[in-house]
Amino acid sequence: MTTNEILMLAVGLVLGAQSMNALHAYWASKDARRAATQSAALLKRMAGDSFLSSVRAYRLQERPRLEPHPAELIEASVRDLELKVYDGLDRFEDAARRDGLL
Repeated sequence: MTTNEILMLAVGLVLGAQSMNALHAYWASKDARRAATQSAALLKRMAGDSFLSSVRAYRLQERPRLEPHPAELIEASVRDLELKVYDGLDRFEDAARRDGLL
């Protein structure tokens, strides 16, 4: 190999290493953003669950009624909507993975 070929090999290796380093940094920032979004959603869900459990405890202390509490109706509708949204997101993510987008 000539001196120029050896030099080009070294430059190619360095550029490849730098580009892979940049790509890994991009992937790490994407993962960190996704984790932050998921933790914020989990925090909101935990706060909602805490509120609903306190409503249930309050309701148990009250005299029993035959009709459901309005908060329980809201909880049921939110859970149904949440299941539909997550099901749709799972189907979308599966299709994106199948198409090679993720």
